[in-house]
Amino acid sequence: MGKKLGVILTGLGVFVLGVALLARFYAYDRLAVVPLDQDTVSVSEGRGATIFDIASQQEITVDLVSTRNVVGDVEASEAASDELGRDIAVWETLVYTDEPGAEISADNPPRSGTHDLVAFDRHTGETVKCCDTYTSTTADDRGVEVKDTVGFEGLYFKFPFRTEKKTYRFWDGSLREAPEIEFEEVETIEGLEVYRFEQVIPATTVGTVTAPASFFDIDEEGDVTIDRVYSNTRTLWIEPETGVIIRGQEDQLSVAEYEGEQVATLTDVTIGYNPETISDNVDTYSALATQLKAIRIWVPIVGGVIGLLLLVAGLAMLRRRSPSHAA
Repeated sequence: MGKKLGVILTGLGVFVLGVALLARFYAYDRLAVVPLDQDTVSVSEGRGATIFDIASQQEITVDLVSTRNVVGDVEASEAASDELGRDIAVWETLVYTDEPGAEISADNPPRSGTHDLVAFDRHTGETVKCCDTYTSTTADDRGVEVKDTVGFEGLYFKFPFRTEKKTYRFWDGSLREAPEIEFEEVETIEGLEVYRFEQVIPATTVGTVTAPASFFDIDEEGDVTIDRVYSNTRTLWIEPETGVIIRGQEDQLSVAEYEGEQVATLTDVTIGYNPETISDNVDTYSALATQLKAIRIWVPIVGGVIGLLLLVAGLAMLRRRSPSHAA
């Protein structure tokens, strides 16, 4: 009986140790990846924004709502992964901004919008130069969408799984580059621990606009070339186990300058995820974070300890001499 029990305990010990090792070195790597078929909507709100209204040729104060749709392109993702020999996701994102309740259509486009196709590493979140990625914008004058091929840099949709308390690089669509975004501190949102990161973009000329001088009360004849000067403080609250952005906020300022002098405020707004979006993110990703942490830490540790104890006990029983074999 003792020998049989020893065999059983030894077998259980080996099995539990195997499960612990598989959880850490096999299962975790396959769970800590973004989905290919992503399909999400997030909403940001900015109250009391100052914008330059082309129709009235003056600055106005309005509330703004920005809706972001993200959809994964499964076929493009699989093709990119096969081509590059690594796990790649290709996601398409459409962001449009207008007043609350505005009806968006082909005949009534939003005040502003962006439409990007982005490829990135499914584990690290780092963008990848491949797959005919592009960015396009719809201007404030409600013009047609203008698409540009672009090689994205840095992070775009999310941070790496197991985000660290360090400086990363995060994409800014206005600059068309990825400035540094720095870790600030640990905070809590609705009971979920998050890392707060901040990216400060100083006033930078990001483009020019040709418009009638009269639009901006400039004492000139005909059209003038105006510089668009942009600055932003972007704050992101990251769930560190998944790298997901739980809450995002931007303090944007875009002004028009002529010969070094400001002639109009184009956009002045603090805009961020609304409470419903934040709560949905907390509910969705807190469970995933708990699961990933359990597979990465607790299953290997607890399973390893129990497996070793069972293995030691089983081997000890097998080595024990039975009374019938005593001298």
